[in-house]
Amino acid sequence: MEIEDLKYFISVAQLLNFSEAGRQNNVQQPKISRSIHELETQLGAKLFVRTNRDVSLTREGETFLPYAIDIVQTAEKAADMVEQVHSGRTGYLSIATVSTTARILASCLSVFSKQYPDILIDITQNSGGAQATAMLENRYDFHFAHLSMLPKDGRLDHVLIHRDKLVLVVPKGHRLTRGEFDFSSIFHENFIMISQPQSPQLYDQIMRLFVSYHKMPKIIHRYDKAESVLLSVSSGLGVTILPLGLTKAFFAGDVDIIPLESEGLEIDYVCAWPRQARNPSSKLFLEVVRNFFPQGLD
Repeated sequence: MEIEDLKYFISVAQLLNFSEAGRQNNVQQPKISRSIHELETQLGAKLFVRTNRDVSLTREGETFLPYAIDIVQTAEKAADMVEQVHSGRTGYLSIATVSTTARILASCLSVFSKQYPDILIDITQNSGGAQATAMLENRYDFHFAHLSMLPKDGRLDHVLIHRDKLVLVVPKGHRLTRGEFDFSSIFHENFIMISQPQSPQLYDQIMRLFVSYHKMPKIIHRYDKAESVLLSVSSGLGVTILPLGLTKAFFAGDVDIIPLESEGLEIDYVCAWPRQARNPSSKLFLEVVRNFFPQGLD
C-alpha cells in the first residue's frame, strides 16, 4: 500500500471528483483512477460509487478514510523529523504524558524550549493503560506518569515530580457540600467511574478505597477519559472520585471538591527515562528536569 495511493484516495474522498483530485496532485485523472483501483484490489472492497454525475464514498471508503489520513500524516511527520535531524538543524525529543502530569510537563518544556529552541519535541498524551504499555516498551525518551506504572525490572530511571490526592467530585452546590461530610453518604449517590482498561492504576486505587469500607457505590457510567467523567458530574449525573489535579484541569468552575480523609489516597507521579538513553537531546532535557526536581519529593 503506497503512500502516494493513499494521498490520491484522500483527495478524491475530500473533493468527490477524480479530475479535480488529479489537478490538485498535478497528475492526470487516469493515474488517480489506477491508484484507487489498486487500493480497492488490495483491500478487497469498493471505496467509491461512481455514476455519470456523482462520486460518493462507500461505507468501506468512509471507514478507511480516517486511517488513510492518519497513515499519511504519520509518514510525513516521520520524514520531516528525519530530514530535520539529518540536516543538523535540530534534535528530536519524544515525550509521553498523562493528563495529571501535563501541567508539570508544560512548565519543564517552557524552560527547555527557551534554552534549546531548535529541538523538535513530539508530545503524546496517553491514557493510563497506554502509558503503562509505552513505559514497558520504551517507546519514548521521557514518560510523565503514575509511579505505579514504572516497570519493576529497573529499565527506567525516574524522579518524583508530583504528589496528588484523591478527592470526591460533586456537581456545583451539591447537598454533600453542606454540613459535615460522611464518606458513607457516597453509597447513596449515583457514581461515575473512570474505566479500568484506560486507567487501571487509578481504577484500582479507587476500588481499594471502596473495599476498605466493605461496600460498593451504585456505578451508573464508566468513561475512558477523565474529561468525560467530569463533564457528567458537572451536568449533575452523579459524583466521582478523581485526583485533585484532574479536577483543576477540566471543568474546575463547574464542580465542587470534597477532601477525603481515608488512608492510601495519595498518588505519586514521576518523570521516567531509559537508563541507556543515547539521544543527545534527552541529556539536555534531563538537566532541566533535575533542576526542577533536584531532590524529588520529600
